[in-house]
Amino acid sequence: MSGRVWLAPAGLFVLALVIRVLAAGSIGFPPTEGSAYYVDVARNLVTGHGLISNAVWSYATPPLVAPKPAFELWLPMATFISALPMALFGASFASAQAGSVLLGALIAPLTWAVGREAARAKGLDERRTAAVALASGALAAVLGSFVIAAVGPDSTTSFLVFGTAAALLMPRALGPLEPLGPLPARSAPLGPQGPRSAPLGTRVRLRRNLPGVALGATLGLAYLSRQEAIWLGVAFVVMLGAAARREAGSQRLRQAAATLLPVVVGGLLLVAPWLLRQTIVFGSPVPGQALENAWLVHNEDIFAFLDRPTVAAFMAQGPVAIVSAQLAALWHQLLDVLILPAFPVGLVGLVALLLTRGGPAVRRPTALQALLVSGALTFMVTGLLFPVATLWGTFLHGSGPLLVGLVVCAALGADTLLAWVSNVRHWARPNVLVGPIALLALAVPLAALQVTTLSRQTRAVEARVTAVADELRAIDAATVNAPAFRPAATLPPVVISDHPMWLATALGRPVIALPDEPLDTLARLASTFDAPWLVEFDARGRYPDALLAAPPVGCLTAAPRQLGPASAPAWLFRLGPSCRAS
Repeated sequence: MSGRVWLAPAGLFVLALVIRVLAAGSIGFPPTEGSAYYVDVARNLVTGHGLISNAVWSYATPPLVAPKPAFELWLPMATFISALPMALFGASFASAQAGSVLLGALIAPLTWAVGREAARAKGLDERRTAAVALASGALAAVLGSFVIAAVGPDSTTSFLVFGTAAALLMPRALGPLEPLGPLPARSAPLGPQGPRSAPLGTRVRLRRNLPGVALGATLGLAYLSRQEAIWLGVAFVVMLGAAARREAGSQRLRQAAATLLPVVVGGLLLVAPWLLRQTIVFGSPVPGQALENAWLVHNEDIFAFLDRPTVAAFMAQGPVAIVSAQLAALWHQLLDVLILPAFPVGLVGLVALLLTRGGPAVRRPTALQALLVSGALTFMVTGLLFPVATLWGTFLHGSGPLLVGLVVCAALGADTLLAWVSNVRHWARPNVLVGPIALLALAVPLAALQVTTLSRQTRAVEARVTAVADELRAIDAATVNAPAFRPAATLPPVVISDHPMWLATALGRPVIALPDEPLDTLARLASTFDAPWLVEFDARGRYPDALLAAPPVGCLTAAPRQLGPASAPAWLFRLGPSCRAS
């Protein structure tokens, strides 16, 4: 690729980086609890405590201790990306953002490359190809969904970037499925110091296998970001099977296996050490809660302590409730993830995809095909098998590669529309700028609004959580009127809360999740973790009403107390050992 061609992706990277740096400057606190989790573990890692989390949000996987070994369900890549700049510039949230911002800016040139390949597969001339690629990259640079994911470090950005990179490598890893007959074994003549070069056959095989190993390693990076990388791997197998079927002869199975083997090896090189760590720490390489999330009836079941989700409870809903939940999940994923946050790109991309679904850019083994196939699998599997969990972000965090595919489809659709208008109006050549400019004119203000809204919400959360944490630190015998509080002059080592990750970040000590279970279960949880204090920020499930509306005698050792700002107070409860469900 010539130096002039590289100017476009380089410029797009700079554009995306500037946008993300400006956006990150307005976000000074983890905007989501997931972000707080990854950053908190990164801080523990760089300060010498290892992969340890101060926030315990899942009780499905032992050991039930606080702090707890991190990532019993989630994966560590977002923490590693945050930890690198934190090790260099200090363990601050701004340092954590730096890694995510730099990585997130890569999505612009990567999407440019996907658009360029798709336009060439469609047979567009160089001028229109350059316009589609540039429009794709520019839209990815400014898209609000990608920008806000980058400024709040979590798994979304790393999966987005590594998933897109893997899709770009898939056509290269497929290569020409040519016969794998015996390769020449001619060696360089031996001299006094041994062979001057490797045998020709070795060099050819190595050159053939490198794209597959690179793809496997990139899929490994995507998997260490999110488990939805599995569907990227399935998309590659589908593409490989389609390519193998087009080959004649009896060697197709051998050829396909030879193509797949380097991918598997490259992936295992990265993933196997992590699976070994999971086995050592948690007793199994498979996440303990992954299957349980399919049986959720309510989102609060994620935090269950004793009443774990079961197949029986899920099936007891009946087929109508189950199908209704699945349809609601699919609609949520379509409207609240693909269309509204990514407007107008998501909507235009979906329409363009439906109108041109048989086009060569989708039909041929391209990166665009890989993104759309894996994205469709993620969309359907998440909505149908995890209909409750996806309402809290399962598909949202794994939708990035599909959104990249829709960005490119939108750019291709705009090009097709302008080509048709040019033909109708008898223009000498299509105006390739009108469509991208129109999409950008709508996407940029929406992205600015999204960042502004997120900034305002994050400042409100930070002020509220920080105020509560400050009051908790200040509590002692002199400031608490109730006599029962006087024996506890200092904050207990572990606290229970409905926002454990945010509070752990602000408080700097372990916080465990509040389950929506009866009072006796709550008392048992407090006893198990030696956590007598409960901080409730928001009404969720049966709490705080169950503790405010005349709880049984002995359930509380002091009257409930309000903490934090008067406009949005939190409740502090001190739990006794004799709580029983009323």
